[in-house]
Amino acid sequence: MLKITVENHQKPMTIYLAGKLAGPWVDELQRVWKSLRGQRPSENIRVDLSQVLFVDSEGKQLLASMLDEGTRFENPQLLTRYIVDELQSPRAH
Repeated sequence: MLKITVENHQKPMTIYLAGKLAGPWVDELQRVWKSLRGQRPSENIRVDLSQVLFVDSEGKQLLASMLDEGTRFENPQLLTRYIVDELQSPRAH
């Protein structure tokens, strides 16, 4: 399960994630993210990863897409910090 909370009254908009970014929750996060990008295409979006416990391969692909479109990841813990570092490395692209 993944809890997705959007705080859009501040700039930049922040998506808070809590739980596992896996299975059907990857599609749900993608839907939310694309909706926010559609509402404010020129605004940067921040994603708080501090409460993410697990990311599957589809979740990693989504995070990579989000990163490519300018999303900033905040507060990664050990697991998510490793994933973000891996996605940001020149080899990942």
